[in-house]
Amino acid sequence: MTAPDVSAASVPDPALTAEIVHGTRLAVQQLHDEHPGPFCVYALATSGEALRPYLIVTPDDATRWDLPDSPFAVYGDEHLAGLEELFTARGDLFDMSAEQAQAEYDLRLASMEAALRALDADGLFAAGDALATPVARRAHARAQPRDKLSAKHSEDRLAVSRPGPRALPPSRPRVTRTEH
Repeated sequence: MTAPDVSAASVPDPALTAEIVHGTRLAVQQLHDEHPGPFCVYALATSGEALRPYLIVTPDDATRWDLPDSPFAVYGDEHLAGLEELFTARGDLFDMSAEQAQAEYDLRLASMEAALRALDADGLFAAGDALATPVARRAHARAQPRDKLSAKHSEDRLAVSRPGPRALPPSRPRVTRTEH
């Protein structure tokens, strides 16, 4: 494995992003084909080591912010399971220097976030007026850390949500769509 370019740590990897987009698109399309919705949050969840992502989608109801207990947690995983080999080939963060591990971690999260933004821009998550209220956020879940790296990151979730007319809970900052 080639050491990641630390100077480009928060820049998504285009090839990794494209693979995440592909798997996530198939998983979301499967969800939309099998369940009528409406849905609120579409999230890619990953471990504290930024291993391959899992799709979590929440219904647009009172449980919309409860990602772990969503009936659509780890949905369409057969479409994202192929990412395991790609993420493994990038190397184990624990085998890298702290600087390289942080750069690779940031690159993986940036690639996941870029994938969600690309799919959002394509209208996969909503259409019409709903596109006017995108929310992208990174949430951290507390977990038992294996070391300082995972203690710092615990578990990250990257999400795009469509809260519609409802206000976000006060702890959820609104992030506007960025054009690239």
